[in-house]
Formats: sequence, structure tokens, C-alpha cells
Amino acid sequence: MTPRSAVVVGAGLAGIATALELARKGVRVRVLEALDRPGGRAQQWIEQGYRFDLGPTIIVMTDVLRRALGDRAFESLELQRLEPGYTVGWEGGDRLAMHSDIALALQEFARYEPDGAARILAYLAEVHDAYEQAKEQVLERDHTLWSYLAAILRPGRARAWIISPLRRFVERHLHHPRLVQAMTFQPLYLGSSPLRSPAMHALLGVQEIMGGVWYPRGGTWGIVEALLRECEAHGVEFTYDTRVERIEQTPSGGVRCEFRGSSIEADAMVVSSDREPSLALFNGKAARERSPRYGHSAILWYWGIDSPVDLGHHTILLPDDPWSAYARIDAARLPDSPMLYLCNPVASDPGAAPPGGSALLALAPIPNRSALPDFDAIAFRERVLDRIERHAGPFRDRIVVERVRGPEAFERELGLMHGAAFGPDHTLDQMGPFRPSIAHPTMRNVVFAGAGTRPGSGVPMVLISGRLAAERLCR
Repeated sequence: MTPRSAVVVGAGLAGIATALELARKGVRVRVLEALDRPGGRAQQWIEQGYRFDLGPTIIVMTDVLRRALGDRAFESLELQRLEPGYTVGWEGGDRLAMHSDIALALQEFARYEPDGAARILAYLAEVHDAYEQAKEQVLERDHTLWSYLAAILRPGRARAWIISPLRRFVERHLHHPRLVQAMTFQPLYLGSSPLRSPAMHALLGVQEIMGGVWYPRGGTWGIVEALLRECEAHGVEFTYDTRVERIEQTPSGGVRCEFRGSSIEADAMVVSSDREPSLALFNGKAARERSPRYGHSAILWYWGIDSPVDLGHHTILLPDDPWSAYARIDAARLPDSPMLYLCNPVASDPGAAPPGGSALLALAPIPNRSALPDFDAIAFRERVLDRIERHAGPFRDRIVVERVRGPEAFERELGLMHGAAFGPDHTLDQMGPFRPSIAHPTMRNVVFAGAGTRPGSGVPMVLISGRLAAERLCR
């Protein structure tokens, strides 16, 4: 039975998407957010005319976005397909353009494997076909263990390679080390190590080519704004600066949450804040569930620069031996040569900075706080700047605005367990039905949404989790 009223805890992408799904079903929804603004991980920061997306910036799987928003709101995003989607660079000076167009991608790959066009095309086709099947049969469904096994073992669906190591699988199809490295770093988007990732994660790099890398007008914050507008049009109420302190079942079977000496009751509840710490809110008791393993985190710098920077919209900088760098992070150590993701939105959107300036985001994967509680952030910043300037030229003396966020800030500001920016790790034993459940362990009218539950991290996955959470409540 569809509930008449629901409270959503958290106004991040997952919480807003769930609220919208419920409101479309006729549920009266109120969203409570601990911070003074919406967005969660996907907040925006503007300082002295420099505009930054604080969280996700690479947009893929736009069909998921269209389904969450609806056609009209989706079209309002004015999505731009980036070409190339991004560039991968190495210490030695090699640069590989990862095109959002299959013909251009094959042409670029041919620089490394001149005789491999047919083999590379077959690889892209095979993995993309597997992606289409996995999306429909696995990612967009709230499986039990048995339904999950039935889906992946159905005739024509089984993919023996999904459980083999990512690197080994890709090396069977791509022979040049640079191509292999460019198609295997993507699990870092999820906080997972490419060394421990299953071949299933080959879907990430292939989908960037086949489906494209996109940029919404105004950045990722434009997606948050579009979701908020749709919520308001459907009567969803938002209350900010309201940190929920306790959640309990009412005698009538509803749910009550307490905050700031007040309380609110509803027929049902969605908790989109990180699942594990949120479980401690229920009846004031600590969670009894087994704690999942959490993935790596990241440290991010946001630099407003009063001059242009010689970078495209998205750039990945890898060490010449990224496998050794991955091993160091897996061993709770910082790599000697930082792996970096750089976002320079003025390459596509000059309004992201004052005229002639740049709004540069730099992200370096690092262990989460349970693995690496403390490190010399100042020294690491200098290593990061050295690495970027070797690639793009000097700019540090032109920085006029700076902000930094790392695992400690993620834990303190966003309530992320161990400051793990991407939630529980995405290894095979923590995917599908093995990932923390959408359902509350005992309360049938309470569900979870977001990166801490199924299907996983990333903008498309948390939007899907919002829909799955709403559907479960209304069953």
C-alpha cells in the first residue's frame, strides 16, 4: 500500500530523487536536511565569481537522469556532450584522448595498436552489450540473493568474465599498456582499487565512450536545481538546519523522528544519509549489522586562478606505473606520484570563473580515515601542484581562491563513515544483494537510499537507489 505521508532524511541527490518519486505517487513528502542547503555530496560553492561543483562532475548514463527528472526537466539541463570526454596523461608526456564518439575513439586507440581496430571494436561491443543487460537486469532492480543469481545465470546472460580480475580481462583485448591503463583506472570513481576490481567494472570506461560524457548547463548543481524544482512543483517541503537525533516506531505503526526538541510523524521514512551511522538513530541503539568494508576516499582542492590553465574540461593524470600507485593506496600509504582527476569547467563553460580565470578542481584518491587517519596534507598539496604544473604549466602563484576537503571533512560535514567519500567498497562481495540493503532490518516502512546502499556510488546509481527506495515503500 502506498503511504499517505513520508519523511526523507537528507537532501542529497538520493534524498531529493526519492522525494520526487514518492510525490509523483501521491505521497505527501517532507525532507529534513542537517545542513543549511541541499545537495549533499553534490553541493555548489561560489567565491569571488569562481564556481565549483564540490562533488561529482562527470555525468554519464543520461537515460537514468532523464527517467529521474522527466522529459521536460531533463531538457532544461541543456546537456553538452564533451568531445573528448577527457584526456589521460602520464608522467612521461603521453596523452590519450578518451573520446565520447566511438569512431574518434578507435582512431585514437589506433595510435597505440595500429592493427587492433577489429579486436578493440569487438571488445567495446561485448562490454557495452553486457552493460545494457546488467543495467536492466541487475542495477535497476532491488534483488534478493536468489533473484540476483537467477538474473545473472539466465541463459544468454551469464558472463564468466565478470568475476575475473579487471586488469587480466582488459589485457586479453587491449595489448598496449597505455590503453589498458586508460581503460582500468575508472573504479577509482567508486572509491575502489583497480587492483581488486572485478572485470564487471570494465563497463565504466566503455560506457564513457559508447554513451558519452556530458556537462549540464551550470555544472552538476544544475541537476540538483532541476530536481528541486520538480519536487517543489509536486508539493515536497524542505526543512534545512534540521539534524535528526532519533527515529522510532509509533504505537500506530508509523515513524517518528525527533530533532531540536521537536518531532514529526509520518507513515513511512526514507533515510538517504550514510546507512551505517544512520542506523544508530533508531531507538538510540547502535547498529547490529555487520559493518561493510569501506572504499578509498579522496582529497580535493578547489582553486580559483586569475589566469587560464592549459587543461581540457576533464583530465586524468596517471603515474607511469599506476599499478604500483594503486598498491600503495591499498596498503594505506600515499603514492609517490599522485593519481589525479582535474576538472577545468571553463573549457566548456566560461561562466565558471571571472573573465580570463579558471576554476580548477583537483582530486587525489587516498585511503579513508580508518586506513590512513593522518597525513601531511600540506606536503601532499605541493606534490599535487608539482604534478599538475609539469603537465599544464605553472599557475600556483596565480591562485586567488582556495578550499580543501578530505576524509575528515566528509566525516564531519556529511556524516560519511570513516570519511569514505564513495561509501562501501564495490568489490564482488559487496555488490548486488551483497551490498547493504535498501530495507531497514526490522521496520518495513523505513528504507535507505544513496551511496551507502544498493546499487552503489555515482550520480546514476544514487538516482536509481532513490527510485528503488520509493518503489519498495509503495509495494
